[in-house]
Amino acid sequence: MQERKRELEKLIQKYSSGQLTDLEREHLTKWLQELDVTKGDSFELEGASRQMKEKIDARLLSTETTVKIQQPSWLFLCKIAAFVLFCFSFSWFLLEGNSTGESEQKRSVSVAKSLPKSIKKTCTVVQDSMILLEDGSKVRLLANSTMSWPQPFPKEQRAIQLQGKAFFEVAHDKTRPFTVLASNILTTALGTSFWVTQDTKNAKPRVRLITGRVSIKERGKDGKERLLAYLTPGQTWKERPVDLKKEQLSAAEKPVEMAVPIALVFHHRPLTEVLPAIALFYQTTIVFTADEVSGLSLYGTYTHENDVAQILQTICLANDLELKFNSETNTYTIVKNSQ
Repeated sequence: MQERKRELEKLIQKYSSGQLTDLEREHLTKWLQELDVTKGDSFELEGASRQMKEKIDARLLSTETTVKIQQPSWLFLCKIAAFVLFCFSFSWFLLEGNSTGESEQKRSVSVAKSLPKSIKKTCTVVQDSMILLEDGSKVRLLANSTMSWPQPFPKEQRAIQLQGKAFFEVAHDKTRPFTVLASNILTTALGTSFWVTQDTKNAKPRVRLITGRVSIKERGKDGKERLLAYLTPGQTWKERPVDLKKEQLSAAEKPVEMAVPIALVFHHRPLTEVLPAIALFYQTTIVFTADEVSGLSLYGTYTHENDVAQILQTICLANDLELKFNSETNTYTIVKNSQ
């Protein structure tokens, strides 16, 4: 039995390698069909038969080409879709940005074309003349006076430069203040009528308010502006002349009414200067002796809301002075404390 098995295995190997003759093929077929073996031998023959079948299948199928078609996964499809969407969105962004930039450029060009450039106009008259400005304001420019202004006015302000004398009737426009510059003094109004007079080229002007309200400011060499006063109808502003001899002004030189400042500000100023300023600001009389307040100074800010009697009392308490008041003459007297 063992010899037949060995012969069968040789025949199987020859069959697998393709070296089997016709006679050996008949023997192999016959032995496979008629061989009566034990259960254990049957297991080995079945293994040999199975091995032979695998060899045969390998030979028969070795010439065939297996083509495996791999189905695309959902993840791969999602990546492709995301990439296409990104390309489309980016292209749209570039086109939209370009069109927006072109529209903004066209809009800015159209706005620039629609806003005319201001030109500076200068008018000098040899006789009294009436000038109508483009905002509706009227200017009565007196003889031998010169006025300069931009036309049209900018959207943020209306500025006039004056040398000489003129009367202004200002058209109301709360968004564009009307300012007249004479020397370095600026008179600003919204809807007002007033006179501005500058006697000589470098002289400080006089401002007389007829209606409304104006502010008077001084422009320094550094360009900063300092508020000098507010005027109410009927008031005249004129810079106080420097008089070292303390002589009284003549009646012709006195303004109709001196403008009162809106506040008193003292930065360690001597009382010899503070007390006269307080008397003028609060329209009262303060009597004192310079020797008794010599060396004393004051620091503070005061407005018309402060009481003059309380201010003077505070000054006296802080400097060991005594305050007396005469109600009949509206006079305050400050003396050195006798105690």
